[in-house]
Amino acid sequence: MFVGRERETKRLIGSLASGRNVILSGPYGMGRTSLVRHVARVMQGSREFWFADFSETPDRICRGLESRVSRATIYRKKAVPDRYKSRRRRVAAAVSNGSAQPVLVLDNVAKLTAQKLNLIRYWSAESSFQFVAVTETFLGDDELFALRLALLPADVMKLGRLPAKESMVLIRARSEGRRPPLAESELKAVAMAARGYPLGIVELTAAPGTGDRSKHRAVRQAGDGGGADD
Repeated sequence: MFVGRERETKRLIGSLASGRNVILSGPYGMGRTSLVRHVARVMQGSREFWFADFSETPDRICRGLESRVSRATIYRKKAVPDRYKSRRRRVAAAVSNGSAQPVLVLDNVAKLTAQKLNLIRYWSAESSFQFVAVTETFLGDDELFALRLALLPADVMKLGRLPAKESMVLIRARSEGRRPPLAESELKAVAMAARGYPLGIVELTAAPGTGDRSKHRAVRQAGDGGGADD
């Protein structure tokens, strides 16, 4: 379920449609990856989105993408040395044979090593992908600057808390079908506790008995702004 973020959705789609890469930042639980998945559904049919866990090593990232390429095309791996640079090159070659440039979502960008930065630069130079980088709040300023340079041209978007109106829409949507239903005063209490924190709303409106510990954590994070992401 995805509710709200209409302005951010339009901005992200607009950036991609104009050929620009996007760096998406914000605290834990603001729904950064959820927003990208929502945009992927909206653009389904016109653009293909690939998701890669950028907390993994470059070699593992390439293995995962190469596996996807192999399943999606007639592409077959040739008898070449099974090394990282070979995988990196094969992914670029296979993608370039496609009809439309995929959007590669670099999820969980928390640390930018020289090797990871070179991987981005390589695929960018080969025009293999358009990129959306989902960064963690603890990514250093120097690393963020280097990432932006590697992804030029790139727009930077930061997700914050939901406005009050969107919070209530999400709370009502999450609460539909509950038995017994929540009273209006209870819906407002959830809004007051969550303070526009999307993950807090999700966990506070979860079905009874499905995670009291999570609810307590959500209330704490709603109060202090959260920590690192979805």
